[in-house]
Amino acid sequence: GPSRVRQYVIAAKDLDATCDQLYALLDVEPTPKREGPEPTLAFGFRTRMIRVGTTLIEVVSPIREPHQLHSFFAERGGDGGFMVVMQTYDDTALLARAAANGHKLAFEIPDFRGQHLMQFDYKTFGSRFEFYKYTPEDNWWGDPLHGAYHDPKAAEDIVGAKVAVADPAATAKTAAATFLGTLDGNSVIFVNDRRIAFVPAGDGPKGLTALHLKARDRARMGQTATVANVVFKFV
Repeated sequence: GPSRVRQYVIAAKDLDATCDQLYALLDVEPTPKREGPEPTLAFGFRTRMIRVGTTLIEVVSPIREPHQLHSFFAERGGDGGFMVVMQTYDDTALLARAAANGHKLAFEIPDFRGQHLMQFDYKTFGSRFEFYKYTPEDNWWGDPLHGAYHDPKAAEDIVGAKVAVADPAATAKTAAATFLGTLDGNSVIFVNDRRIAFVPAGDGPKGLTALHLKARDRARMGQTATVANVVFKFV
């Protein structure tokens, strides 16, 4: 099967304030906190998940220094879109395509809770693209099918994203070849049914800069709001 986009990660210095803004924007009730300690605390960060249709937004915030999130804040000039998390059904083929296109992993964990985690260097694709070899087709880490999530009243799903890079056409071409995406024009790829547009960064920040929400209320189409330096556009 093809690769799939599963979640978008936003890094924020103030986790609670950012989540409150997202709950308001999406018109969604907060996800109840799970019992027990958060599993990410061991890795030095807190996390919160919001489900939008079949896609998850994960907000992450560091709890110790030094942490790679502090490096991200310094480079980005504050909060921002941190990562695109994807699913592959064939990790061997993914790594072969990466090698053929001259790309190395920034790091990998062969057995991360039973899954093969592979993260590409963010300097290659503008943002961090992290893959998991994950077998169940319908569900995912954050348990979008069965978790205690509420459905946003404002949005049905996240249908697209923008990633700002130095050379959109070249990045899109190699991303399509590596991720098993379909090139649409010069600088847009479709990964399954999700659209990722690589756009010129110019003098601005590189990385994940925008998410496109499918509006439940068609009257909202075209509206935008910015949360944690990520532009959310209703389409």
